[in-house]
Formats: sequence, structure tokens, C-alpha cells
Amino acid sequence: MSDQYEFNDKALNEKFQSLVDENNNIKKWNEGILIKSLILLPIIIFIIGLFIVNRPEKYIDILVILLYPMALISIGVLILFAMRSNLN
Repeated sequence: MSDQYEFNDKALNEKFQSLVDENNNIKKWNEGILIKSLILLPIIIFIIGLFIVNRPEKYIDILVILLYPMALISIGVLILFAMRSNLN
């Protein structure tokens, strides 16, 4: 019976060491900060330009300004899915 406990403890210790190990495939938060900033920077510039520099006067203007980029992104995603399905 004690052999089984030793085996379980050994397996748990090995699993714990693999989680704690620095050489695992999980990246730290600050790795890839350049990519994260490249994604967030245009969004921040868009929001600053829209609401601080050029304030829309009607609610419909805000709706159009926000729906236009989302429509373009949706069309791009649909084209990407179509291209990927043709590759397989």
C-alpha cells in the first residue's frame, strides 16, 4: 500500500515540476508585448480621434462610425474562412 502512495506522490511531484519549470511553453505576460501593443495602438488612436478630436453630434453618426469598421472586419474574416476552406 505504501508503494502506491509513493508512486502517486512521485507522479504528482513530476507534474508539479513540469508546471513550475521555467522552460515550459507558457509565455509570461511581458513576452510578446510588441505584438500586443501593435494590436491595441490603432484601437486607442481610433477612440481618441473619434471622441476627443472629432466629436460626433448625433447618435446615428456614432453608430455609422462604429458599424463601418466592424463590417469591414467581418467581411475580411469571411474572406479568410473562404480561403482556408479552399485550401483543405
